[in-house]
Amino acid sequence: MAKDPFSGGETPLSSFEGNEDASYQSLIYGAYAEDIRIVGRGRIDGNAQNGDWWKGFEDFPAKRPRAVFLNRCENVTFHGVTVANSPSWHMHPLYSRNIGMYDLYIEAPKDSPNTDAIDPEGCDGVEIVGCRFSVGDDCIAVKSGKIEMARKYRMPADHHTVRNCLMDFGHGALTLGSELAGGIRNVSVTQCLFHATDRGLRIKTRRGRGKDSIITNVLFDNIRMDGVLTPIVINMWYNCCDPDRFTEYVWSREHLPVDDRTPHLGTFCFRNMVCTDAEAAACYIDGLPESPIDKVILENISVAFAKDARPHTPAMQNFAVERLKLGLYLDNVREIEVRNVKMSGQDGEMLVADHYEKITTEGFEQV
Repeated sequence: MAKDPFSGGETPLSSFEGNEDASYQSLIYGAYAEDIRIVGRGRIDGNAQNGDWWKGFEDFPAKRPRAVFLNRCENVTFHGVTVANSPSWHMHPLYSRNIGMYDLYIEAPKDSPNTDAIDPEGCDGVEIVGCRFSVGDDCIAVKSGKIEMARKYRMPADHHTVRNCLMDFGHGALTLGSELAGGIRNVSVTQCLFHATDRGLRIKTRRGRGKDSIITNVLFDNIRMDGVLTPIVINMWYNCCDPDRFTEYVWSREHLPVDDRTPHLGTFCFRNMVCTDAEAAACYIDGLPESPIDKVILENISVAFAKDARPHTPAMQNFAVERLKLGLYLDNVREIEVRNVKMSGQDGEMLVADHYEKITTEGFEQV
């Protein structure tokens, strides 16, 4: 087995959900490959609906394959292709550079488990433009591994651009995490339409992701959402996909000591957004008491709730409470800026904020 230039050890052939782990072979697999172009109106179909991949999906001796898995590749372009019905994530670039994905259609049934569309992990220079997604999990989930992978490789996710995309269904339209122990920085999401996703802009982390789990310089601009249950979610209490997910360490609301396992979230800017037919909450941001989010900017945003809205849980947390037509909810954020935000149909106050150091509100309007 070849030596891995990152660690000096053996080359890991696969990873899944932030850990190096054995998996079945993907339909398209590349390792240490460069200058690849897959272009045209062809279809890459995993055919998972006609097998057992989505039934008892945790019971296989190895992890389920992806439709496309790129392991430490460089200068790769996918253009015009349809990718469908993957056994798990559809496209998974790992520790790769200069990845372009243009005019793709990625589809799977709404109830298919873990069928994320594109999950770049620890990559530098990812561009996703003009794509359409309708899947059973997150449409795009930017990741950088769990804590052991992050300590080993120290490869943050950096320089990601998402533009002119349609997210037609999924748990989160654009997600950061939850496997982000290597950190995520410099992410721009612009000129996109989110339709009927559970959450729009979704950031998820938790205690245990580590001190290098820093997310900062994130911009969401010029976004339209229709029928998204909760348009904005930042959740530092995520309770999925780990053996200790239900432990007190994960769910305790006490101010715990900051140590090598504590994540940190920096500055997030959400602006120029129109959201119609929301249901659970306009915005649900929940930081850690020992590691508050540095700054959240909400600017030029309008949110209208559906008249027939039903209660939902905005974030995946232990002891989560269903919400219905909740306005802007922010807890454990050091600095909050709310400018030119309009809202209609919410129940209760437009803004509920706690455990902050500074808050600025200008042009806050009930319509």
